[in-house]
Amino acid sequence: MLLKNKRIFVIEDDAANLAIACVFLRQQGATVYFERWGYETPTQLCSLLPIDVILLDLMFPNNVNGYDLFDAIRAHPDLSAIPIVAVTSADPDREMIKVRERGFNGFISKPISPIFPKYIAEILNGKAIWLGNSLDVPN
Repeated sequence: MLLKNKRIFVIEDDAANLAIACVFLRQQGATVYFERWGYETPTQLCSLLPIDVILLDLMFPNNVNGYDLFDAIRAHPDLSAIPIVAVTSADPDREMIKVRERGFNGFISKPISPIFPKYIAEILNGKAIWLGNSLDVPN
């Protein structure tokens, strides 16, 4: 199992996308925690430490965006070193540059595929994954 004993926190507002991600990750042995969206994310993350990786959508309702959540997580000293990967349906041609500049640890476009856990395992092993399409093969 690629993700055995890994603790993954998913921040995703779409129930279908969340369910698919959770199924793929759990099939590979991960323990998955999730939140739909919100400003309480850093507090919730702290209560669940240790977390190995955070998978963060970029688009949420009610004027919340993934960049704001990223900044709130990075500002917290107990959370600042956890890798954060954008997993989004946002336009990769526009957003991937912003994500890299902001300091994310990777970018995976939706829809995610069954090889999604492999990419997460590679990120956890220190490899950078920047995929404009989740079906792409990383270089």
